[in-house]
Parts: sequence; C-alpha cells; structure tokens
Amino acid sequence: MNTYDINSNQYILEKLIGKALLDAAMWTNKKCTPRKPQEPDYVAMLSTKFVKDFFNVLVAVFPHYDFSIVGVYCHQKPIVDIKEAKKPELGDILFVYADRKRKGEMVLNSLLLQAKISKNPWLHVHQSERHQLKLYKNWPQFTYCRAGNLNGKMRNIFPKTINDGAQYLLIADNLLANGFFAGNRMFPMGCAIPDDILYINDSLSSELINLLKFKSGRTFDSDLYSTEDGWSKMIWDLLQIAAFKYSKRKNAQLKSFSRINEFSHFCTEGMGDMTLLDEALGNYKNMEGISNEDSGVSIVLIESRLKSEEKSQRKFGRK
Repeated sequence: MNTYDINSNQYILEKLIGKALLDAAMWTNKKCTPRKPQEPDYVAMLSTKFVKDFFNVLVAVFPHYDFSIVGVYCHQKPIVDIKEAKKPELGDILFVYADRKRKGEMVLNSLLLQAKISKNPWLHVHQSERHQLKLYKNWPQFTYCRAGNLNGKMRNIFPKTINDGAQYLLIADNLLANGFFAGNRMFPMGCAIPDDILYINDSLSSELINLLKFKSGRTFDSDLYSTEDGWSKMIWDLLQIAAFKYSKRKNAQLKSFSRINEFSHFCTEGMGDMTLLDEALGNYKNMEGISNEDSGVSIVLIESRLKSEEKSQRKFGRK
C-alpha cells in the first residue's frame, strides 16, 4: 500500500485497529478466567483471534486493495546462544508485511516483539532477563538452539545496536483498572525500544500502521538465496519454522491436532491461497526435520496488492 492511502485513513484506521486489539485482549481475559492471562495467552490471541478482526479492518478501509493475513501460533520459542550464562529467546511474535507490487516485486518489512506484562507504561528489566536485553541492544553473533535443523546455524546481525525491527511489547496487567494511556487514548498494548527501563513509545495499533508505511520495523531482502544480510536471513529462518507448522495445519484435518487455534488464514478472492509462507516452505523444501519441532516464533503475516491500476487512478482523480 502507498503512504498516501494509509495517511488519508490514519484516524479511522487507528481507531478500528485499537478497538480490535482491545476487544481481543478482553476476550483473552475472559477465556482465561479464573486465572490471569500470561504472555503466551496474549501472543496466542494476537496470532489467532486478532488476525480476523485486523483483516476485516483492512478490507473495509482499503476496498481497492486485496489482502491476505495469516496467523501461526507457536507454543515454544527458539532460543539462541550468545555466549552468556543464560540463552535468550529470539522473540515471542513476529509481524511481517509483504507489499506485493506488479511484475512479482515484493517489498518486505518486519517487527519482532518480546512480550512482557506490566502494571505501568514502563518496566524495569529484571537482572534475570538481561541476556534478552543484550540480544536486542547489541545483537552479538548467535547460534540457534531448540530450533530443529537450524540448531547450530550462526547468524551475525549488523549494526550491533538497537533497531526498530526488534522491540518489547508491554501488555497492560489489568485492562479495566490500568490500561495504558497516551493523551486521551487508552490501549492494551504498547511497544518499547530496548533499554534498562522500557518506556512505551507508542501503542501497538500505531506501530502496526507504521509497519505498513515502512516507518517502523526493519525491511528485509526478498531473495533469500542472494542476501548477505544477517537480519534478512534470521527473518526467513523464522518464516521457515512457521511455514512447516502452517503447511501441516493447512493440509490436514483440523481434528488431527490437539490444539485447533494454531493457524488462521483470511484472504480476499483476488489474493488467492498462496502466501509468503508457502514461498518460504518452497525455499526450504529439501530441509526435513524442523516440522517435528514445537519451537518457533509466532507469526502474523500481512500481504497486500493493489486490485487494479485503473481503480487506483479513478480514486485519485487521475486520467
């Protein structure tokens, strides 16, 4: 999507996405009663329940675009070895946006989030979690652990500093009593740049809109085979893991799985069934074994494509 379209609908878009997130968070609280939801409950909600509402919002606000949204929930996360006493998780959930252009070109953006429940719009990183903070602040060279046939593979990401592609997701501990506030807005989740004290920089709804505008997140290369960029390789790694899980659930009877809410896919007719995850699976079609692993970052994959140039020109009054 182009920035003009998104900016023209920014106000209503933020309202609708914010409401979808709040409704889904409240749904999670109700589902977990009488116990309190934990981070994995909210991650599951974002990759299953929320994706349907997010899809409906995008279709309603941008009728001249085709959309596809896939959500894949992974129960356990891959961990990485950064030569510290403890090995950090790579993340909890990855948002990926694929803007499909004409003639097959794709522009890709990514946002990797580590989820933390917090009573306030700030959170002190506990000493026991400094290994995770070091990963997101300094990006030391790492090797995969608990990631199937990726185990032992090394990735080296540059620059060795904070970037917009890897942030913390703070989730309000009690939505009714102390949801996060910014100005006159209340929201259930906000994003924070990695630091010793995590301060919410913006709501998750705003961050997702900026992801679509390529104003937030970190872009990655569309050609896995030619890229030398460590970040791009890592994102494709995570898509690979999700692709096997996605394929299992897509091609089997739902009743054959003990958990039924691990895969969701919504798309407009013009988008078709093929997604970036299918392409990721094709890239790794000769790599067996990872499908037996139950560790991976949960994925929300958003894809868009303009329906027709003629419709777009009529919208903006061009001839």
